[in-house]
Amino acid sequence: MATKYEIHLRGKLGPVLRAAFAGLRCQAVSRHATIRGQLSAEELRNLLIRLDRCGIELVRVRCRYGERTGAAGTVPDRAGTR
Repeated sequence: MATKYEIHLRGKLGPVLRAAFAGLRCQAVSRHATIRGQLSAEELRNLLIRLDRCGIELVRVRCRYGERTGAAGTVPDRAGTR
């Protein structure tokens, strides 16, 4: 079963790394990058291993499972809640 994830990284993902994560949305802001997409548990594990092998510093992984979008189509921030 695929779950929506948001993965925050320190540093930028160049075109080669972004291409390696085909099917996922990659966004770069300043010195940070975010990868968003639906992944199974195994796909998430493999993605995190690939990031580690590339020397990319992981900042945070957020699971977006079961969250509903707000009125403006945004996902409410639930940091620190369960």
